Amino acid sequence: MKLLHPVFCYGLLVLWAYQSGATNPEVCQEDKSFGDLQLLSSSGPQYELLDIDKKKNFNCSLHPTNVLNCSWSFLTVQPGTRIQVYISVCNDTSTVRPCELVSDEPFGGTSMALGEYVMLEVVLHFNVSQGHTWAVYSYMYDIDMMEVLLPPGNISASVDDHGLVVSWELPYSRATPDPSCFEYELDVGDKESPKVLSGQLSYAIPNVDPSAAYAVRVRARKDEYCSGMAQWSRWSNTVTIEQSFDTVNVTVIVLIALGIPMILLALLMVFRHQRLAEVLYPPIPRPPLKYKHFLEDNNIINFYHPALSVKCEEEITVVEETEQKTF
Repeated sequence: MKLLHPVFCYGLLVLWAYQSGATNPEVCQEDKSFGDLQLLSSSGPQYELLDIDKKKNFNCSLHPTNVLNCSWSFLTVQPGTRIQVYISVCNDTSTVRPCELVSDEPFGGTSMALGEYVMLEVVLHFNVSQGHTWAVYSYMYDIDMMEVLLPPGNISASVDDHGLVVSWELPYSRATPDPSCFEYELDVGDKESPKVLSGQLSYAIPNVDPSAAYAVRVRARKDEYCSGMAQWSRWSNTVTIEQSFDTVNVTVIVLIALGIPMILLALLMVFRHQRLAEVLYPPIPRPPLKYKHFLEDNNIINFYHPALSVKCEEEITVVEETEQKTF
């Protein structure tokens, strides 16, 4: 028979549970198998209407703002196939959002704002029918499989002898505290290709141009081997490194261009005009050495004055008058 649109989703789940032999129709209290696509029931013992790839056909992601985004795409189904998508949201065994029909199209998506839940779980049900045949699939996510990380914080970058050294902090995760479960993509701008790193909080890029400017940013995601969401976080804030080597080089060049000619000119003038140094830098006046002991004894009275020790002799010239005899 063809499965008709139910009036209440709870009644539909009861019917599915009855057909599949289950005893508990409450989806949040059922035994959960996360990450496995299950065929709950069908119109035949081994009947499957869809060849479903869980990585390509549907996806749910929980963002840091507690917004749940789910999308699906079954574009390869046979003509006349009808697909109805139901979503239930649980917090462990408690129901957060009851099962509700979100689409009856083979492709689409939905978004809903949720609260802060530690053990958030999402259950997708796909009701597929074609003519008188039908099948019901189920897929369960836990918070670790859906969580989109915040970008790493405290980004620091510097250029030293090892190259461009970048470090960051472990991103916050509500489900995975293990540092080895995180992958990082490091982008330093157009001068270097982005690098994907696993389980490390720093990286050094060797042989960088010390005079270049770099715009460093990092984003994170969970490693696929840790059952994490493969979607990258948004990029961290950009840290810009602008080296001042160009300014220093210009300053040094100007100083050399002005300083060397002045030094050469001064040396040339000194060698060609030996008395120039005495004119520019005259000696400090000092008394003769023969007065040194007087100055050291601080006895000014005993100064030796050669001019005073010479005895003055008076010279007298006598002029005699003689009479001239006449003959």
